[in-house]
Amino acid sequence: MATILHTLNAEWATLTQSPAARRALMRWKAKHDFLTRAMDLDDVLMLGRDGDVGPDLRRALAVRAATDDIAARTLLQALLGGLCNLARSVGRDGDALDDIVSIAWERIRTYPTHRPGSVSGNVLLDVRKRYQRMHRPLGDSEALAAQVSETSVEDRVVLTVFLGDLVKAGFDAGVSTTLLETIVRSRVDGESMADLAAEQNVSLKVLWHRRWRAEARLRDFASAG
Repeated sequence: MATILHTLNAEWATLTQSPAARRALMRWKAKHDFLTRAMDLDDVLMLGRDGDVGPDLRRALAVRAATDDIAARTLLQALLGGLCNLARSVGRDGDALDDIVSIAWERIRTYPTHRPGSVSGNVLLDVRKRYQRMHRPLGDSEALAAQVSETSVEDRVVLTVFLGDLVKAGFDAGVSTTLLETIVRSRVDGESMADLAAEQNVSLKVLWHRRWRAEARLRDFASAG
């Protein structure tokens, strides 16, 4: 658990000082008055702990998350404490937090913007359900049915927009053709990760981790641009 936390927090410390983060915050301030007090992304996290501001702030980030890498990454950082608690409560092995963070990132990037209720609560609930489905016995017909239908039509539309320039960015970021194909086939075409793992002769967990690392490289490349 410590390794992924160290990686995420180190990444966050670098991101908060980047020109891309400063430009993103300026864009957000132009739309949301409650961010006027924020001088950097750490201030955004602090504002998120304000009971009056926090819910609106997280919803604003969620609305932007499909097309704004920094908004998505900020929302992930804001939810990191809850994700750690979730890993402790439902985790099946030492890789639980890695899996949960990966699922959370996917949910954040495809969050239905019209969905009512708490963004943080909804994301954590979705992540919990998805993680528990992943770890049910493979013979469980309910789990298999859920896996086939796990990507909604709405989510696929959002993902298509998000991944429009994926191939070019992937090559520029040094992501292998196999991993780019995995991302497109699973996220855009809705193919089962279990089927893709079998095709590549690796375990489902290994493929989840590979996809997570590839998407992290794409995120870092986009943030540096």
